[in-house]
Amino acid sequence: MGMAPLAILLARSGQKIVGHDNGLPEPVRALLVDAGVQLADFVFEEELDQFARLVYSSALRAEHPLICAAKAAGIETLRRGEMLAKVAADKRLIAVVGSHGKTTTTALMVSALAKAGVEVNSLIGGLRQDGLPPAHYADSPWLIAEIDESDGTIENFSPEVSLFVNLDWDHADFYPDETSLLSAFSRLAKRTKRVVLLPGSCPQIEAGAAQGSVACVSFSPSDIEDESTMVVPLPGGGEQRFEGLPVEAFNRKNAFAAANALLSVGFKLPADAFSAFFGVLRRQTQRYKDAEQVVIEDYAHHPSELKVLIAHLRAAYAGARLVVIFQPHRFSRTKQFASAFSEELRAADAVYLLPVYAAHESFLDEGTSEAVLAPISDRAQALASGWSGLSALHAEKFQAKQAGSARVVYAFIGAGDVEQTASLFAAACACDGDRAAAWEFYLKPRLSPSTVLKAEEPLAKKTTIRVGGDSRFYAEPASVPDLRTLLRAAALFEIPHRFIGRGSNLIVPDEGFFGIVVRLNAEIWQSVRILKPDRIFVGAGLRLKALCGKAATADLSGFEFLEGIPGSVGGSLRMNAGAMGNWIFDVVESVIYLDEDGLLKRVSADAFHVGYRQVQELVSGVALGAIFRPVGVTDSQKIRGQMDTYAQSRKESQPREPSAGCIFKNPEGGHAGKLIDESGLKGLVEGGAKVSEVHANFIVNTGGATSADIIRLVHKVREKVAERTGISLEPEVLLLGDSWESCFERLDAHLEKRSTL
Repeated sequence: MGMAPLAILLARSGQKIVGHDNGLPEPVRALLVDAGVQLADFVFEEELDQFARLVYSSALRAEHPLICAAKAAGIETLRRGEMLAKVAADKRLIAVVGSHGKTTTTALMVSALAKAGVEVNSLIGGLRQDGLPPAHYADSPWLIAEIDESDGTIENFSPEVSLFVNLDWDHADFYPDETSLLSAFSRLAKRTKRVVLLPGSCPQIEAGAAQGSVACVSFSPSDIEDESTMVVPLPGGGEQRFEGLPVEAFNRKNAFAAANALLSVGFKLPADAFSAFFGVLRRQTQRYKDAEQVVIEDYAHHPSELKVLIAHLRAAYAGARLVVIFQPHRFSRTKQFASAFSEELRAADAVYLLPVYAAHESFLDEGTSEAVLAPISDRAQALASGWSGLSALHAEKFQAKQAGSARVVYAFIGAGDVEQTASLFAAACACDGDRAAAWEFYLKPRLSPSTVLKAEEPLAKKTTIRVGGDSRFYAEPASVPDLRTLLRAAALFEIPHRFIGRGSNLIVPDEGFFGIVVRLNAEIWQSVRILKPDRIFVGAGLRLKALCGKAATADLSGFEFLEGIPGSVGGSLRMNAGAMGNWIFDVVESVIYLDEDGLLKRVSADAFHVGYRQVQELVSGVALGAIFRPVGVTDSQKIRGQMDTYAQSRKESQPREPSAGCIFKNPEGGHAGKLIDESGLKGLVEGGAKVSEVHANFIVNTGGATSADIIRLVHKVREKVAERTGISLEPEVLLLGDSWESCFERLDAHLEKRSTL
């Protein structure tokens, strides 16, 4: 939320902006695209030479591969705050400063000027509740923006006006004590050109302003007369009255600060300037409400914010039971304020603590949720994020009824991803516990319109053997962020997920799959990019046949053996597909994949544990694409000639009927097909399934076969080969949502029971 508004402002100013964020929320994506920002799911070091500058979030570590590559290439690299400072250098900047409250105060200033009909450049560090962009570009010398002190980039700004909304110590990872933070604020005051506005007295900052020879004005919200009126002094004398203020007491204070800043430089504001405040998401956002329960979400992550928020909720929902679900933000802050957090949380009737949201920090033993939990263990408990947490909250509902509470307010609080848990709980409330309905309720607003999301989707036609039932849910994500959203939702709802490619090595049970099947079928997953030097990136959804064709067109050899393998790149990477004595990992340089924790990685091929028909990391994770290293550069006609030879060989040695490819893995030192053939099993039939007459390691669908037919035939072939040779063949083809071992156990038990009867 720091990067997106900056990108929007730059794009609106006419600059060409390319953005990459593998966790981009859908509302932000839509706003960026509308502003003309080009979004890239994949950005490679090899492509950085097309860019003049790389701007990155301070949440990224300095050793990030793209940052390192840009620096090595001599490309200018700037943190978000450093780039904003460049933009602000040519503007009259009104800087909103402080440890918290900056976003709402900035938004109030933007709202007031809009009411006055005045256009200025602005950056808000949060999403507006009215859906409009959080940044605005105007032909104006003025810029209103919140300035982040957390990463030290505050040192790059020299504002026209510095508005300090509070002076609370925070960011212990960067400022070891309160004095060091106030010193940074004091230096900003010294660089300020016109006026410094302080919420009370602070000698250290006042001294900095004095060194800069600028006015330092102390403002106090005590001049707010009542819940709807305030009086603000004018710089040249006199005062202005404002009416129609925000309902929350702390936002009235923010409005008072905003009015002081705008009036200090001569902006004319109407009396009702703050009456149409649009609000900011994740600030007292109401996710759900009915007669018995209210679900609130808020960004508070500092003890001062917790104190004010809880007091507000107590006043706004007098008599209701208050249940707080708190996710501490960063280990360093949790360690710094553990006792203060505990003290403020005592004001709630019940407290649930989620694990700390680490952001970019490494683990700190003294900075965990347990440090907050211990002093209030009589009324709080820790939760793992997920449905178990929701179960505990549903139990809390029962306790509330037992206690006679007519209404319960559930407040999900924190600056991390607690909003996902809040939305999940709100969906469960809205759908009255119907998990399937809640799943769709939760997902629909979080996925881009291009992502396919279905229920009860037939899968038989999505496999090459053409058998099987439906999937309870089915999705074709349109981007990496959409894929991550789907996987996160599946984890939250405890819905199992499986990936399928072209279904060439897969058997779907007749009863289907009670989970979500994900298929990388959208355009992004079919992408092919030629990289320097002589490398080729291919998305996981591309057919192997198409990869061969693309490589041949680029005169890149070494991929010919893949011709005719009826699968996708992603599936072939997972299985380490091979043919004609070659394996796909022979030509893989690196793989881009999501690991089992949902982290996007680019990893060298030699770092994977590659075995026969399996790559360990890609069983627990999922390949999104790969960078291939060709054997060499060869004339395309010669390459296509070799491809034709391989294709003809396959045509002559493999059946034409629908199949799932080779059914069994080759045993060490032998060939499964040869063992089956020598056991006299070619042509063996079970229902509509048959052992191929062309290649004994293929089972074909002769028409009307069921997965049960195929499974029984696999079992029968395996038993007969074992009887004759003593070799127990291991299936190579996968069973969706099941294992062959379990299937065989059930079949053996069934056959034993039948023989007994």
